[in-house]
Amino acid sequence: MSKGRIRLAHDKLGLFDLVRLEGTTWIVRDTRGNEYRVPPEKRKLFRVVQDSTSTTISTSPNTPRIIPANPGLHARRIIQSLRVGLPSLDDRTRQLAVGFEETKRFIRRFLTDIGQEGGGAMTLRGSYGQGKTFALRMLEELALENGFLTARTEIDATENCLNKPHHIYHDLMRTLRIPKATGSGAPILAEKVVRHLDSECGRSPDRRTLYLEAKVNSYPLDWLLSDPDLLQKPELVGLFAADPQYPASRARANHCTLADSTIWPAFTAGTQGDFASYLISGIGRISRMLGHQGLVVIMDEMEKWHELNWAQQVQAGNLLGGLIWASTAETGKRRPEDQPVELIHSGRGGGFPFTTNNRCHVGIAIAMTPRDDYDDSQLWSHFGPVLYAEVPTLTAKKLEDYCTRVMPLIAEAYGLREPTSEELKDISEEAIAIWRTHEEWNTRYGVQAAIAAFDHWRDRLEVDRHKDDE
Repeated sequence: MSKGRIRLAHDKLGLFDLVRLEGTTWIVRDTRGNEYRVPPEKRKLFRVVQDSTSTTISTSPNTPRIIPANPGLHARRIIQSLRVGLPSLDDRTRQLAVGFEETKRFIRRFLTDIGQEGGGAMTLRGSYGQGKTFALRMLEELALENGFLTARTEIDATENCLNKPHHIYHDLMRTLRIPKATGSGAPILAEKVVRHLDSECGRSPDRRTLYLEAKVNSYPLDWLLSDPDLLQKPELVGLFAADPQYPASRARANHCTLADSTIWPAFTAGTQGDFASYLISGIGRISRMLGHQGLVVIMDEMEKWHELNWAQQVQAGNLLGGLIWASTAETGKRRPEDQPVELIHSGRGGGFPFTTNNRCHVGIAIAMTPRDDYDDSQLWSHFGPVLYAEVPTLTAKKLEDYCTRVMPLIAEAYGLREPTSEELKDISEEAIAIWRTHEEWNTRYGVQAAIAAFDHWRDRLEVDRHKDDE
């Protein structure tokens, strides 16, 4: 990667370099040299990839630590990320999160509910640019550091609609991450399950099935994963991921134990919220079987719910409501007769349970930009208890505090002395003044204003240095 540029990753399109800014629009270049424009509302589709200048070393059994091989260059890349409004989330940038202390406590409480209580649901609300994407990244990274599997999806109005549970499930399986594992997606989890079953059960499909029934208790998954040759059968791994290239009929015919559509139906209908919720519940149980804490499912842009018509919202409610109930229902109150009356079973395969008999250790994190004319808590609370949190709002005092926190990173990045207290006061005041020139006083613009004020301070130092040389 060229110096001064930032390497970005798009989950579907691959790697890009951030080349330059044109106003608030990014210009990015793919690995073949093609350039594309990325407007502000599309930035959240990208994430910063770890610098090639950094080395990962393990400091504890659970938490890898990133050590930059070139601290100055690493710091400059962090500053450049902040300048364009896309902070990477390593130890350094997490420490810059002014005002997010309550959000961190909220996230830790949510993770405790999943790991110790058996599951949980939360909603994180924040307006555009307020730091919602940063908070979601914080949730994902903290979950991985604490031994949880994570999966995320962004709701949209075309492919990943809430009333298309097969698309949502497929996207979650595509982004699935496992602590300390290289890579992501269903194949990684399938490999770990096969290795675990080889060790615990040998190659007998019957023994593997009985073991999975006891540990997972999601009978489609119990059947699918019992094949000892799973990894040599792409149609089975593809079925696990709901890959449309591998139809259910083909996978059923190639499994060592043949099955009909009541075990794993064709997964294409918008009414199959029950099946998707049941599979996700089972994956939470799989995570515990493998020695992890549970599964955190992150669903962003949930305000797209309002763009669905009534019939679509009914279908979407089966998926989202089913997941909330699956995550929060207590032991002994998880039978079909206990489920909320708003949940409707699909007709596919005779209908499936929305969740496992025992708690599944799944956490559902719903993120959205709130609407003044709608209170979503009245709808989702019907399915189970949901924690509600707001992304913190930036204030002038918080922006001043941010300048103090980012100051050492600026000095490290450019090999400068740290500003004096008087200089820092001037920098903070300038940052606040720049921030207030924006129509929206959100967190993203505040961070960019702080970096701009430090850039101006650096320019003044350069001018003073030239005067001294003369």
